[in-house]
Amino acid sequence: MFLRFLLLTLLLSTPAAAQVPRVAADIGPVHSLVARVMDGVEVPALILPPAASPHGHALRPSEARTIESAEVVFWIGPELEPWLADAIAALAPDAYSVTLVPPAHGHMEHGEHHEHHEEEGHHDAHDHARLHAWLDPQTGKAWLDVICEVLVALDPENAVIYEANAEAGRAELDSLTLRIEEIVAPVRDRGFVVFHDGFGAFEERFDIPAAGAIQAGEAAPPSAADVVALRERVVAGDVVCVFSEPQYSAGLVRTLIEGTPARTAVLDPLGALIPTGKDLYPALLRNLARTLASCLTEE
Repeated sequence: MFLRFLLLTLLLSTPAAAQVPRVAADIGPVHSLVARVMDGVEVPALILPPAASPHGHALRPSEARTIESAEVVFWIGPELEPWLADAIAALAPDAYSVTLVPPAHGHMEHGEHHEHHEEEGHHDAHDHARLHAWLDPQTGKAWLDVICEVLVALDPENAVIYEANAEAGRAELDSLTLRIEEIVAPVRDRGFVVFHDGFGAFEERFDIPAAGAIQAGEAAPPSAADVVALRERVVAGDVVCVFSEPQYSAGLVRTLIEGTPARTAVLDPLGALIPTGKDLYPALLRNLARTLASCLTEE
């Protein structure tokens, strides 16, 4: 209902010969989905550098200017990026602020152009994993629809392009989902540990749960007891691979696998190691599957 109200407001306030809106997106995966829908029309701006963590970030002048010049901002939401909520309010108060993940508890007040969108099935998941909902390609498909609807309302002259791009993007993700199923199927019974508990959306979609996580969240370093417990599982052979991430030091990973046959590899949940653009999102998901399968395959 809120989405319908937003779209009606946009349609009533958009001139017949509207210019292409200036669009910004918070992180690489969201930017990639927006770029997919806008392909052939305009290139959206990316607010965060590819390797930056969205959980906590000190806004640079260039990033502030990106927000300030935006007429539409697509972003995950204030639970993942509370600093961005403040930045949008201060720098782009008249921009259409479209959040893709809603609050986990209660109702959050929102302004005239501020809307929340929820993908069914994620609100009951672990909060931290829920905030990384882009790791489920079905969520990516739902977000393509949201992005398309907002852009069509703001820029009806390019509606045919936006709708065709969104449809092609959904089809691409359907094919990719089937391919990922094939990739991970042979290693579903192998134990692995992720660096932080943010891969739940991918794990649930493809039925490949991690045996544990070194960190429960972005700002939750493990206790000594947690490290010892994970180390015992690795030594016992219950864990085949321990994954690090580009944003974190791999020191704890080396500690866990030292002197054991367990292997290590890098899981990149943000696409920090992939060129930005419309191809980043499917490449990110494909790389996750291939990295998991490669590290978990017995030699």
